[in-house]
Amino acid sequence: MPIIAPSLIGVALFGFTLSYDEFARTLLTAGSYNTLPLEIYGMTTNVTSPVLYAFGTLTTVFSLLIIGIFLALALLSNRRKARVGSDAGKAV
Repeated sequence: MPIIAPSLIGVALFGFTLSYDEFARTLLTAGSYNTLPLEIYGMTTNVTSPVLYAFGTLTTVFSLLIIGIFLALALLSNRRKARVGSDAGKAV
């Protein structure tokens, strides 16, 4: 797990950022439910209101917050690994 943790963090970040852009698939599979991308698209086809800009700001701040949390976790993990050191090359 420690070896693949950075890759898992990267995959999680890519999956998270791509989920906001899934308009076409969501439109075909959501049925009668409205997801956030569909709601935002519905707001752009009508008269533009300040709510649309508020949604954009909130999703951007939320995305940056999630990315910052994952980067902080990766930094803490690297520092912890550097502090503990490696036992590579040591006879057991």
